Amino acid sequence: MTDAGRQLQEKIDAFGVRKEALKAAYTVARARAGIAEVFAGISAEVADADVAARRAADEEADLEARTAGLDDLLTPGAPAGAVAALSDERLQVQLDEISTLAKVEEELARLRDRLASGAGQGHRTVPHTADLRVEAWGPTREACLAEAVRGLVDSFAAVAAVRPRHTAERRFIASSDEDLLVAFIEEVIYRLDADGEIPVAAAVRPTPDGGVVLTLSLADVHEAEITGAVPKAASLHDLRCAPDAAGRWSCGITIDV
Repeated sequence: MTDAGRQLQEKIDAFGVRKEALKAAYTVARARAGIAEVFAGISAEVADADVAARRAADEEADLEARTAGLDDLLTPGAPAGAVAALSDERLQVQLDEISTLAKVEEELARLRDRLASGAGQGHRTVPHTADLRVEAWGPTREACLAEAVRGLVDSFAAVAAVRPRHTAERRFIASSDEDLLVAFIEEVIYRLDADGEIPVAAAVRPTPDGGVVLTLSLADVHEAEITGAVPKAASLHDLRCAPDAAGRWSCGITIDV
């Protein structure tokens, strides 16, 4: 029990340091979200940041209270029965709960990366009855299509920490930009089903004949953390891929899951 108490105290001390880092990450995320909202109107990104920030604050308050309680039990003079009541299983539960702080930090980091990638470029997912809708935007057609691919992957997997095994390129040419969007989504789904590979990065460049080249950095799907329903097919209903009056591109596609 003495060894367990010492190990727990070390965990609690480490948690104090990570908590301060979380506070700093929280502040940065809120500041970046505010700047993005003012200068680019990406209200959806700001909403995501607010949700993550509130979740982080709630998690911090809860974990701080739990840490204080554990610290009391480890204080010299605490009743022996109280310390003994902390079984190995209960200690592990407490430590597992503290470790969830890292997941909150990772979520804030992903939001910061999305905001830093450019206020005029991004993606989001929207619930759509029994399916899922991916919406993306960017300054060019190619940037918008690349964001749609990233949005599809983000809808069901966390790949930020996954390292790609290889890079694949494929040239596409289609009669419409909506057809290009469908082709990109189906390419990702095909690689998932046939090859067990998932894109961890995507880029699109135009070709002189009006087509595009899709470049995917691919990893084994088993190396990714699956967080949602894996996509099955792209729906042809309610497709959109076009610029607005200011030349800013946006696209939307419904995914069968």
